[in-house]
Amino acid sequence: MKRLVLAMAMFFILLTASASWAAWTLTPSKVARNGHYLTWKVVCTSDGGVLSATDLIPLMDSDLKSLVIGSAMMIMKVSPGLTTVAPDTTIDVTLSDAQGTAIFVHTGYSNTADTTGISLAEDYNQYLPVHDKIFLTLNDIGTAGDQITLYFECWIE
Repeated sequence: MKRLVLAMAMFFILLTASASWAAWTLTPSKVARNGHYLTWKVVCTSDGGVLSATDLIPLMDSDLKSLVIGSAMMIMKVSPGLTTVAPDTTIDVTLSDAQGTAIFVHTGYSNTADTTGISLAEDYNQYLPVHDKIFLTLNDIGTAGDQITLYFECWIE
């Protein structure tokens, strides 16, 4: 009986520990550059929970990082995953500046269709400047493995 209780306790500990090791996967990459315009994206793969504020800059390769830092983020597109990686619920996006202040907060983007032409100047009253940090926060979009892709159009000085 003691062995059964011990085995169950160990199983429970391992089960809860493995859940805490899970984390969202964020993969930023450059899409295109033309003169002063830059398009980049971040593929966001859910761990089945909320994505707490995460700085995107350290996740970028050196080329993308050098382009994004000092740019102004103007437009965003929210593209939900399809079929087996489709989110189960609507998408909430928060972008925060280097001090952790929310400078763009919008909720309820479609989980079944792209939302395009989102002006990033709506909340901040100007395009979002990127210094050495830009934080992304997302709601729980459903099952672990569900995906969304955020596309950003930036102006490079």
